[in-house]
Amino acid sequence: MPKWEVHNKWAEKMGLPEEITNFVNHLSDFPDRTQEFKAFCEREGEGIILRLVRTHDFSTIMKIPKYLQLMFVRQKGNEYVTAWYLHYVLDYIRMAPALTAEEILKRTEDRFEPCQEWESTKKIVRENAEELVHDCRA
Repeated sequence: MPKWEVHNKWAEKMGLPEEITNFVNHLSDFPDRTQEFKAFCEREGEGIILRLVRTHDFSTIMKIPKYLQLMFVRQKGNEYVTAWYLHYVLDYIRMAPALTAEEILKRTEDRFEPCQEWESTKKIVRENAEELVHDCRA
């Protein structure tokens, strides 16, 4: 994964508060150590997971860990959702060096439902793809 400094740099360029970025960094990299997320999963996780499992769609079921995080940040607000998508894409860029930024955006878009926060993330990635990829893979 890219260093948090990389995540923070790009979140700042999107105008996201550092407090939110740091929260999402911790949630994404250490979900089991994020007490608020653990409480959310204990309270609402079972219902969310059961709805996904009932689909009997393996690709949907494989989304459960990230889907739970996304549902959790949605209740915290738009900036958290934007920060979460940005973190996800930057990690993906780092983990998939054979893929272009555009290919990663497409694959990510196929995994999640469209929303304004995702559109904002796509925009900054497309506008800054070369520098962003360099930062993530350095």
